[in-house]
Amino acid sequence: MTEQQMIRAGREAFVNRCSGCHGEDAQGNGVAAKMLNPRPRNLVSGAFKLRSTPYGTLPTVKDLLRTIDQGIPGTSMPSFRLVAESEKLAIVAYIRSLRSEFREGYQQSIAISDPPREIFHEKENFLKAAKRGLLVYQQQQCRLCHGDGGKGDGPSADQLTDTSNRPIRPANLTKPIIKSGPTARDVYKSIVTGLDGSPMPAYKDTLDEKQRWDLVAYVFYLRGKANGIYGEEDSLQ
Repeated sequence: MTEQQMIRAGREAFVNRCSGCHGEDAQGNGVAAKMLNPRPRNLVSGAFKLRSTPYGTLPTVKDLLRTIDQGIPGTSMPSFRLVAESEKLAIVAYIRSLRSEFREGYQQSIAISDPPREIFHEKENFLKAAKRGLLVYQQQQCRLCHGDGGKGDGPSADQLTDTSNRPIRPANLTKPIIKSGPTARDVYKSIVTGLDGSPMPAYKDTLDEKQRWDLVAYVFYLRGKANGIYGEEDSLQ
């Protein structure tokens, strides 16, 4: 199949599966869009939040496939994991055809190492890392948006907007899955790359690798505490 044939097949699949929310022109204006919160992504000119690439850049093919496969928890974007791989690749080809920027340069993922085993497989070390992560959380003023307990209820939460000036809520970090995914690598990736189009900045140049993994440990601690895994004996205070 030639590139143009792939794009045509992708458009057909997109209209069949995606246009109800994203619109036939892919500008986030489908018939269901007004009823959805958050609104569907404008794939022609909107920002892509979920990426493995640096802040302000476009996602890779793998990033787009992952979003289609995984969906976006907490939104109306479902998982299309059961759709044939060839059809998903065609949809990605169509999405990439909508923006000339995709063709102007190669999208390069930021390298992410495996989560440190000594932190995520040993409780004592994990709690020490989470305590350090709490300090990072406080120093970076994460509480202003995410709140003291990470529930997305910080003092700035009600005033936040996206780049389209629509209200946007910070993630509730106590939930088992956030938009970027459930794993430690997913949380780390969001910290490194930020979420384009939202107030969540990238911390690639602000925090070193150790601080980022400590912050991930703190997010996982918040999840565990909310689900009764960590009691008073595991307090970070």
